[in-house]
Amino acid sequence: MWKAVYLDVYGKSSVERIKIIGSCTQCLHIAHMLFHTKLVVVATDFSENALHALKASVDFLQIPKTRLVVVHVTDNSEEDHLHQLNLKLDTYIKNFFQHNEPAPLPERVILSNKIVYKAIEDYINKVEPYMVVVGAKGSSTIRGLHLGSNTIHLLEKSTCSVMVVPIMQD
Repeated sequence: MWKAVYLDVYGKSSVERIKIIGSCTQCLHIAHMLFHTKLVVVATDFSENALHALKASVDFLQIPKTRLVVVHVTDNSEEDHLHQLNLKLDTYIKNFFQHNEPAPLPERVILSNKIVYKAIEDYINKVEPYMVVVGAKGSSTIRGLHLGSNTIHLLEKSTCSVMVVPIMQD
C-alpha cells in the first residue's frame, strides 16, 4: 500500500491508501493527479460577457493549488500594440479586483493570432489546463445569438473542460 496525504477541495486533510498495481510510472501518474496545480484559463475580449466569465472563474481560486490565467487574443503582433494590450489587461484585472487581488495573482497572457479560437486551442494544448472559462459570446452585437463562434469551436475542439458562462441580461 502507498499512503498519500493531501488537501481535498475543502482544504481538509485526507488520507488515501492507494494499492500499487503495476509499474512505478503508474504511481507517479496517480501522485501527479493528486498533487498537481490546477490551471484555470479565462479568455477575455474585454466585453461584458467576458467580465462575467472572469467573475465565475474567481470561485475556482478557493480550491488549493489553483492558478488563474487571463488570456486575450489579438491579430496584431506589433510590439507597441502588444505592450498597450498588456497594460489594458493589467488595468482590466486590477479594476475587476479593485486592489484586492487574490494570492497567487492571476497571470496575464496576450496571444497573437488572426483566429481567436485557434490561438486559445494552441495555448490549451501547450499548458494543459484543468479548465477553460469563456463567456457565451464575445463582443458581437448580433441579436439572438446564444453562443459565439469562438465558444462553439472551443466546445468542439478543446482537450479540457470548458465552462461557458451565460449571457447576463438585465
